[in-house]
This record gives sequence, structure tokens and C-alpha cells, in this order.
Amino acid sequence: MNLLFITKVFPRASVIGGPILIHHRIKNLSKMGYRITLLAPAYSEEDHNDKSLDPYCEDIILIDSPRSRTSAEVEELEAELKRPPFFLSGDGGYNPKLDESFRSLIARLPFGAIIAEYSMMGQYLEGAKEIIPPDTMTIISVHECYTQAFQQRVSKGEHISEETIEKLFDYEFRMYRSVDRVLSLTPEDMEVLIHLAPDLKGKTGVVPHGVETEFYTPPPQRSWDTKNILFLGNFRHHPNVDAVENFITHCWPRISKEVSDANFYAIGFAPPPELLDLRSDRVVVREGGAHSDVREVYWKSDVFVAPIELGGGFRGKMLEALACGLPIVSTSLASFGINPVKGKEMFVTDDYSKFTGHVIRLIKDTRLRKTVSDMARALGKRFDHKNAARKLHEVIQAYHGHG
Repeated sequence: MNLLFITKVFPRASVIGGPILIHHRIKNLSKMGYRITLLAPAYSEEDHNDKSLDPYCEDIILIDSPRSRTSAEVEELEAELKRPPFFLSGDGGYNPKLDESFRSLIARLPFGAIIAEYSMMGQYLEGAKEIIPPDTMTIISVHECYTQAFQQRVSKGEHISEETIEKLFDYEFRMYRSVDRVLSLTPEDMEVLIHLAPDLKGKTGVVPHGVETEFYTPPPQRSWDTKNILFLGNFRHHPNVDAVENFITHCWPRISKEVSDANFYAIGFAPPPELLDLRSDRVVVREGGAHSDVREVYWKSDVFVAPIELGGGFRGKMLEALACGLPIVSTSLASFGINPVKGKEMFVTDDYSKFTGHVIRLIKDTRLRKTVSDMARALGKRFDHKNAARKLHEVIQAYHGHG
């Protein structure tokens, strides 16, 4: 069967977060016998030069992403396409050349299924719904519900008008209604979608995130003498910036006082000025994120923290940390989809006093850290990418009557 993936970024092997999930979905589905075409925007020469998906794709089509648009250009597109500005600029924003390439592909080749990875890319399926063949299954893989994300931002004090959120909701859920299946990464995210639009209940499902457990398994010999606390994420994604600020504000003063030799590392793509301003002798904020480099960062750390209060979806970094045997302290939102045994496989709390206490205890108690490390690795193995790809395979086969 031919599959077409449309992705918000090119999911090369050297990236972190959601794109690496897509990379492994493609790789494992290819090994199952699917013939895969990938259509994605390109943001750099590194995208154009990367060959990591060549063995797993029949064709890879990269379309250069347009430069940022002016307000006037966005308004013009909004009037033409009847889509809110959120879908017309930024990462994955509407690209007419990509749209043209997509329409050409579906006219030229028979696809058993088209998978739009990230809701942002669902706009191409919704916009072309009249010309997509009726026997082609259409799927939007929701990494984050944008309406929920905007509502969360308002709850934290950001000024976003009700009209803006209403327009976003109307178009986002129009997209979901236009396709055959809407897949979330966690059961909690699926419930959010159904709560916002009960009529979607019959077409929603869960295909979880995954992790390459063998790649992340730590070496037999590792140091237990350091006191390094880690947060890792793509800082172009605001919830990750907010998480670091939460940790520095609510946790770091007490930790730095009670564990005078502890260090905090915030590492990821494009740290903004407000995070770089937080740097000190014991707070390191820096660029990072290449796949192999990330593994080394995990292995040199002692505790992973995820004080995440915004966004949805499944945090791949949580699974990577588990696969590395790194004890995790997280908010309940950050742990969605994992369902850990709290206090054993992970520490989960929304109370920052307790959050801080868990971090301090893990840093000071090497025996506890070793015990939690072993349980974390065992938990991570349940989320191997092969299992996630099999679930997507089952969804596609069931639609075509082979399930």
C-alpha cells in the first residue's frame, strides 16, 4: 500500500521532539512493506542534504518554506483561504507551493492513506477534500490541540481575544471533521478533542509516541557522583520556555540553597533571550538537540525535570529520558500518556514545593536514584517505536477492511 506523509518539518534523524516520532513511524512502516512518499517543508540546507530517510521512502519531496509574512500578507491570505492567521505563518504555515505539490501527488498516484502529521498540516487535507479519492483514507495526527493551547495561555494571563480563539476553534475542528480519522498521542488528548467536539467521538483514536530504546540505553559504567538537573526541549515551542521559567522561579532557589553543588541545564533548539538571561555559574542555557548529542546529555544528567503547564500531546523527551534510565520529576500534564506508577517509575506532582522536594531527594540519595533509574528503563521499553508503528498499521488496515 502507498502512504503519503505530510509533515510540518522534515523528520530527519538528527532532530528531537515530534519530528523524531515521525521519522520512526516512517522507518517502521516501511519495514512492514508500505511504500512511503514524504512531502515536507525545508528550512535549511541541512534538510536538503539529509539522507537519513532515503532507505525508507519511495520519494521525498522537500518544498522550501516561505519566509515570514508581513501582517498585510497574512490578512490577504486569511481573506482568500478563510483560515485564521495561526495557520498562515510560522512553523508549517500555509505554503502555496507545498499545496500545489500535494494536489499534484494525489492526482498522479493512488494512496491507501494520507497522514498529516501535526494539525497544522491538516489544512492541506481540508482544502483539497473535494479532490481526494474516496478510497483514500485521510488522517490528521494531532500532536497538540491548538484551541486547548490558546485557552491554557489565557489561563496563565496572556491576552488573547475570545474572537481569536473562536475563529481558531472553528477552523481547527472543521479540519478534523473533514477527515476519516483523528489520532491523538495520548488518551487524555483524545478526551480533550471529544470534550470540545462530541461529534468527533466516532472517528478519534490514540496512536502513542515512541522511543528508540536500544539507542538510548546507557552504557554499563556511568558516574553517580554528579548532581546535574536537566530540562530539554525545542524552545521555539513556547510551553518549553514556560517550563524553564517555572523551574527557575518555583524550584531553583530552594534547590540551589540545599544542594550547593547542583547544576541546572536547559538545552534545546533556539533558546530565546529571556532564557539566556537566566544563565549563571550553575544555570546553563544553551543550544542543543542533535540526536546523538542528546543521548550524551541525558547520560551525563542525574534528574530530568518537566515542570510543564502548557500545551498537549506526548512529550517524546520524557520517553527518551526514561529509556536512558533518568529519574523524572514532572507535572501531571507532562506525564500524560505514560501512566507511570507514581513515586516509583516517576515522581508526578503539580505542587512545586513537593516537586522541589522530589528533585532534592533524588539528587542527594544515590541509592534511590539507582532504583528509580532501573524502573524508568523498564517503563520506557513499553513505548518502543515499533509498538507505536504497529498501532498506526492497525488503524490503516481496519479502515480498509483488513483489521
